[in-house]
Amino acid sequence: MRLAAILVGLVPTGMALAQVGPHAVINVSQALLRVYNARDAAAFRELLAPSLQSKYSVEDLQLTLARCQGLTHEIERFSLPSWGARRYGFFGVYAENAVLEMVLEIDESENIVHWVITDDVTAKDQQCSLSDIR
Repeated sequence: MRLAAILVGLVPTGMALAQVGPHAVINVSQALLRVYNARDAAAFRELLAPSLQSKYSVEDLQLTLARCQGLTHEIERFSLPSWGARRYGFFGVYAENAVLEMVLEIDESENIVHWVITDDVTAKDQQCSLSDIR
């Protein structure tokens, strides 16, 4: 019991506890791939940060998934991030009919705050995206 109290005292508090793990964005991308290919809008909504959950209903997400699947069809896999950090990454998307790009950003709770799959990252309008970023 005393050892446990000592170990708890060694754990940093505050911001260090809020930091995501080194593989968080990869783990979220894998969960995203599973729900995306399953076309499970309700499970997809659970991956979103509360700000996005309030912005997008399950019905909205069903439409978003349908638009995205028009672009990608089935996705075979996401690459490891080619660039990024603990909370965001730029991924290759290996889809049924094309190789695309994905940008994924998560918050400190490992929930999605920005997501886009595209064949043109510079395009102003994206058919496959969710974001709180303006």
